[in-house]
Amino acid sequence: MSFGIRWKRALAGVAMAATATLGFAGEPAEAPAKAWPMFRGTTEGTGRSAAVLSLPLAPRWQKKISEIGYDSTPVIANGVIYLGDLDGSFSAISLADGSTLWTTTGSLGYTAAAAVCGDVVVVGDIDGVVRGLAAADGTTLWTHESAGEISGGPTVLEAEGDLPLRVLVGSQDATLACLAVADGRLLWSHTIADQIRCSPTVANGRVFLAGCDGKLHVISASDGTARGEVAIDGPTGTTPAAFESRVYFGTEGGTFFSIDVVEPAVAWQMRPAAGGQAYRSSAAIGTAAEGPLAIVGSRSRVVEAFSLADGSRSWRQRMRGRVDGSPVVLEAVTGADAPEEVAVIGDAAGQIAAVRTADGELAWEFDAGSGFVASPAVADGCLVMATDDGTLWCFAAETDTP
Repeated sequence: MSFGIRWKRALAGVAMAATATLGFAGEPAEAPAKAWPMFRGTTEGTGRSAAVLSLPLAPRWQKKISEIGYDSTPVIANGVIYLGDLDGSFSAISLADGSTLWTTTGSLGYTAAAAVCGDVVVVGDIDGVVRGLAAADGTTLWTHESAGEISGGPTVLEAEGDLPLRVLVGSQDATLACLAVADGRLLWSHTIADQIRCSPTVANGRVFLAGCDGKLHVISASDGTARGEVAIDGPTGTTPAAFESRVYFGTEGGTFFSIDVVEPAVAWQMRPAAGGQAYRSSAAIGTAAEGPLAIVGSRSRVVEAFSLADGSRSWRQRMRGRVDGSPVVLEAVTGADAPEEVAVIGDAAGQIAAVRTADGELAWEFDAGSGFVASPAVADGCLVMATDDGTLWCFAAETDTP
């Protein structure tokens, strides 16, 4: 069954009252099948890909690239993986065979994902420097300096009217900067009361910023002016996932929120069970027969799904280690079976799992031997993941691997 059909069936199963509240009129944004251009795949932060994986997967290649390790998530465009390590090297790597195409050095290190903007790759580092690099050879085209570490990947905004191609980058100096991709010039900035560690989410001309100041901020994407804010239970560094009139994210306090951004106000919140731990994973939008879901990992060593309609927990899947990385949702096929939707995630113990969004059951898993802080990237039928010991893995269908 195709995603489009399944999504429409899922929507039909939502109560009319919830439909009126949420405004289910369309489908969540997806990254293109051949690229994963930014941290959550799309400006809306949905964590969704139009790519299709063929299960079971097997390693196409694996390569020890960094001696220190990776906290940052790979991004992919035009058959090239772009990734920075904790030792200050930033590399372009062939998706086909893992060969290194170019490497730049000189940074103190990278914990944030890059973003691919046409022929420019934008990335921020631990020292607070944002660089625009030539995708072809890594040449530095421009720099922008902030006063704090860049912990969240840039979000790309397409050119619109008089506005050029832009990126939004948050810093631990509590400032969100909007930069022109062509030359790095500052178009506007917006400062909040505490650190910004998330990637900003953008939908319907608004930026949604979950801050360490215990608030969700709503900001104009065109000029950076404040449009509203909602108090949450404490700090967070997770990236909100936007669908229709709400955004979804968890906090350091272990509460998972649905925020109505039209009001703006809390629509619902799920407080942690006894012993519940922080969310450092950003949610992805998935689906099941009873309706759309927010799927997220937890430091409680689980991946879980919440109903978008009312926050009820649809399922929980136990993992071997804490889950700080963020899931990617896409379709998968197994042999002659019809495609089914899965969420792919890695944990701190080295387990990689493809979990069925319909019921939370495992569709495939793999033991990488070392842990994951970073999130998966998916493009062109391949799953790419970077470990905390500096190994980069590329998985593909068993029939396409050596």
